[in-house]
Amino acid sequence: MTGLAGPIRGLRDRVEAVEDRINARLPPSLKIGLGVLYWFSTRTSTRFDAFADRPAVRRWSDLAIATLFVLQVGTLVLVTVAAGNALGREPTALNDPVNTIAIPGVNEFMPLASTPYIVLGLVVATVVHEGGHALACRAEGVSVEEWGVALLGGVVPLAGYVLPDDTLDEADARTRMRVFALGVLHNLVVTVLAGAVLVSSLTATPTEAFLTYFGWAATGGQAPTAAAVAALGPLTNACFWLVLLNANVGLLNALPIGPLDGGRVLAESIDAADDRLDDAVPAWLKRVAVYGTSGFVVGLLAVAILGPYL
Repeated sequence: MTGLAGPIRGLRDRVEAVEDRINARLPPSLKIGLGVLYWFSTRTSTRFDAFADRPAVRRWSDLAIATLFVLQVGTLVLVTVAAGNALGREPTALNDPVNTIAIPGVNEFMPLASTPYIVLGLVVATVVHEGGHALACRAEGVSVEEWGVALLGGVVPLAGYVLPDDTLDEADARTRMRVFALGVLHNLVVTVLAGAVLVSSLTATPTEAFLTYFGWAATGGQAPTAAAVAALGPLTNACFWLVLLNANVGLLNALPIGPLDGGRVLAESIDAADDRLDDAVPAWLKRVAVYGTSGFVVGLLAVAILGPYL
């Protein structure tokens, strides 16, 4: 390993030097890193901070923690059932791994005609999720150093992000749990609100929308045409994708996987419980609990996605 360390470090330094030269020529709101373009801002809002100072925001964040734990149980059940069902199944469009990618025209269930609605759903899901993290940060007195959007290759949206300052690391476990959990709750709220519109008389029925986009795969028909998408109407299409994408972003982030919000809340909850037990739990056992759970859930996801091909 020692022999490889030098060349690897040298390559990393050269890549960073190239990135620094490029970033020096980019506008102040853009930067690159490892092939990812970041559009970001360091601006803050006094109105946003004033809203975050309300006591109700902390109570809302506490509700988010409880909600996330409930969702963790639900998502674990769903993933376990999906993994079990995937084994032995024949490969179809419904379980094609490519169709887990939210890119219109690549995902067979996302026709190009639905692109505006999918982009709307992704933007709203990202903004409300990261906005939740930012709101909880400011409510807890944690400054947000930077917020923005990561674009793979400068084109494909990867995720939004909020970068808190170092005071979050110094905060207590409950504060960090509030920050990590609030984004998931906001996705759930949008899911419920858009779902309420979708079941109202203002739109086509949820069943009709679902069958338009997914029914063809079960019946052996053809993917939805532009005419079929247009027939649903703008409001139905918008609400359908707001529900689907916000639910997916929220549930995915609720999973107890290390880098995700659910994994972070799990780690903080274990630390908080250990504090109440006067540090009776060995550090190695806590790491095993967090990393072991993460690995188990990742394994379940892999089986759920790749099961028909194993």
